This record gives sequence, C-alpha cells and structure tokens, in this order.
Amino acid sequence: MKKQGLWKRVLLAILMIAMIATIVGLAVTVSRSTAQKLGGEAYEIGLLNAEGKEEKGDTAIRTRKGVTVDGLKCELEKDAKIKYQLFFYDKDGKFLSASAELTGDYDGSGVPENAKTVKVMITPTADEDGKVSLIEVLGYADLLTVTTNK
Repeated sequence: MKKQGLWKRVLLAILMIAMIATIVGLAVTVSRSTAQKLGGEAYEIGLLNAEGKEEKGDTAIRTRKGVTVDGLKCELEKDAKIKYQLFFYDKDGKFLSASAELTGDYDGSGVPENAKTVKVMITPTADEDGKVSLIEVLGYADLLTVTTNK
C-alpha cells in the first residue's frame, strides 16, 4: 500500500515538473518572437538625407532611433496620403542603404545582408501647409504600421 502511494507522488511530481518546464519554454518562445509595433512616440520631426544622416527640416517625420530589421514589416493604411523610406544600418550604426520612396506595404524583402537596424522617414504627400507640426506627428505615424520582432 505504501509503495503505491509513493509511486503516485513520484508520478505527480514528474508531471508537475514537466508542466512547469512546458510553461517556461512557451514563455521564452513567445517573448523572443513577439512583434512590437512602433507608436507615434517613436517619431520626431526631421529628415534623413541620402547618406542616412539626420537633418533638420519640418517636411517629414523620422524614427528617433533605429529598430531591429528582424521581422520588419510595414503596412500602409488604405488611402493614406504619405510616402515612406527605410534607411538601413549595420551593427555599428554605419549607413548601408535606403529604400526607394514607398507608397505600399513592405514585406521585409530587400533588407541588406549586413543590416541590423532600420530608421523610417514618413513624408506627407497632401499636407495643407507642407510642414509637419508637433500635433500632426501622431496622425502621420498612425498611417504606417511598422512591426519588428523584439
């Protein structure tokens, strides 16, 4: 009788350990592959030039810092009156290349081989005064959904 009770406890302990290990494994997997979306707070008024350097200007918005290219996707809202450009950098922050001006979704193809981060510049195509104000930053940022893996 005692052996049977002992076996039940051992089996229960093994099942509990297996269940905990499974939960921890799933949590690690989810945290690694969870996509993050860039919000309006990631942007500021300014430009990126042909060499990928930041410039002052009020005709566009740009991301404040680079984000990983891992899992990079961009989805443009229907009938959005913006264009955007992607600027790719290596692990040391050295500029590699820029995409053409895009007016549709981007599926992540065409990322340079050595690229580790990307900055995004959004330019309005139908702004009334041709200048982006602080109030307009969030509105323009919301027209483009940029997602990457964490």
